[in-house]
Amino acid sequence: MQPETTNRRPDTRQDAAAAAQTRVDDARARARAASAAAEQATTEYARRAHERVADVHAALARSHEDHARALRLRGMGDRP
Repeated sequence: MQPETTNRRPDTRQDAAAAAQTRVDDARARARAASAAAEQATTEYARRAHERVADVHAALARSHEDHARALRLRGMGDRP
């Protein structure tokens, strides 16, 4: 006799949403680190480079956040 849990489909959307949220948190931390580095930069060139990196990581965080939100919303609609 097989355990009852083998017949259940894992909630992959929630797992994917959790993974996306982890990427959000990581990208935000990298954006904060780049912003801090920009504040400490001694040349304008370095300051601008760090600011661009911070902007990229912030945009990446927003993208991951949108993806996580979409996964969570789709997952809620599947529940009875």
